[in-house]
Amino acid sequence: MSVIRLALAQRCAPDDPSRRLPLLRQWCGEASASGAHLLLLPEMWSTGYAPERMDHAHAWDDGEPALAVVASLAAEHGLAIGLTYLARHRGALRNRLRLYGADGELALQYDKVHICDFTDGAETALQGGDGFVCADLGLGGATLRVGAMICYDREFPEAGRALMRHGAELVLVPNACPMRSDAELGDVRLQQLRGRALENRFAVALCNYPAPQYDGASCLIDARGRLLAWADDGPTLLMAELDVEALRHWRAEQDEVWGESALRPSRYR
Repeated sequence: MSVIRLALAQRCAPDDPSRRLPLLRQWCGEASASGAHLLLLPEMWSTGYAPERMDHAHAWDDGEPALAVVASLAAEHGLAIGLTYLARHRGALRNRLRLYGADGELALQYDKVHICDFTDGAETALQGGDGFVCADLGLGGATLRVGAMICYDREFPEAGRALMRHGAELVLVPNACPMRSDAELGDVRLQQLRGRALENRFAVALCNYPAPQYDGASCLIDARGRLLAWADDGPTLLMAELDVEALRHWRAEQDEVWGESALRPSRYR
């Protein structure tokens, strides 16, 4: 299959933890019924990215039963699921994405590298991850090279370049901040992300929280930096389609024109 279908769940996490997995089950059903191959949730959906929940009491171990439920939902619906959560890691806390394949198996695990540990940041208690990773993921009839950046990661060119070097074709971006109507930056973050896609020749799927928590703007960006689908600021399950064959054809054309010699790594010190 050349075209893969993504479902971006631009929806808030309920304050009551007991309601989260039933809602996720409902959204999996909606995504599957719409023909989606992958469902992505906003950043740290396990806590709703609430600053008051950034502690060990709200963190999950690898054996957290909720993670097993997510895996079973993926297998039940034949749907890859990308979920970000607050994780315990060797006594520390991390902002972690787990991507389960449509078979329910863990396909990719990534810990946010660029945590928001600046003054009054929500993540001051968290530890940054060790590096960027990619994995081959079956989506529909295609096998796609998938990587991840979590929110603040996308503001660093090095993050995108590391994923490009790992062969990323699609980068998932769970998000929790204003993307389109920031009081100081306007829509700079969204336009910056479009540039990140273009400069590294990969597609980007971003899933953000809706208003009033943040401002939505969940979107799918192709490897040319074009917005293929985008949401307003309200709660929605945004469906978006990516033509894998077209993406690979364009990347191959660019490689023929520019090649590795255009990167000139020796010039950067």
